[in-house]
Amino acid sequence: MSLTMPAGLATAVPRTKWHAAVLLIRPLAKAIDWGPLVLVTAFVAGLLSLTQAGQPLSGQDALLLMRIAGTLLGSAAAFALVDAMSADLGAAAVPRWVRQSLRCLLAGGAAVAIWLGAFAYALTRLPDGALFPVGDLLIEMAACLGIALAAAATAVRHAPGRQAAMAAVVVQLGLVLATILLPDQVRLWPPTCGFGYWDQAHQLWLALLPLPYAWLALALRDLRR
Repeated sequence: MSLTMPAGLATAVPRTKWHAAVLLIRPLAKAIDWGPLVLVTAFVAGLLSLTQAGQPLSGQDALLLMRIAGTLLGSAAAFALVDAMSADLGAAAVPRWVRQSLRCLLAGGAAVAIWLGAFAYALTRLPDGALFPVGDLLIEMAACLGIALAAAATAVRHAPGRQAAMAAVVVQLGLVLATILLPDQVRLWPPTCGFGYWDQAHQLWLALLPLPYAWLALALRDLRR
């Protein structure tokens, strides 16, 4: 005699889990430590406003400011993965990887939105006709964000509290700074938009972009099987 689960019940189980995940968005948004992201946003706003205040912003300065903004916003988003209750939840209705993924989406989405707002403001301060490609710079920002989130997702598996996020920030900034030392032919941070090794660098950025997110996916796996 074979026992089979009714089709309706079989589909209801995953639907229930996904419904529970959707219901988690609001409490998770309240639980996330938004303080670092707020501080970085204020710092970036001040930096963009005060640099050459009252004058057009040079392309090189704007490029440097947007790279600083992308790196710092990625670092700030890493604090969203610190979950003080993760060790006490036990067998929760929603798996840990879902909860942490939602934290990544909420904080990462906010970081990207803030960066795009900063980019739009920087455009208004550039001289007419200045080359400032949003797609290429967004790839750089996405890589910095992915490294920060992946490092944080790894660190919080081994240490609680903000020290895990700080470890992730150190890893992210270390990797970013290390790329500055690469030879010109493979330099990932060309100093002028559209010139020199700009196209080659961003082809390399695009090729490397899946790596931090693959690392993130591995780090988000449930602690216990």
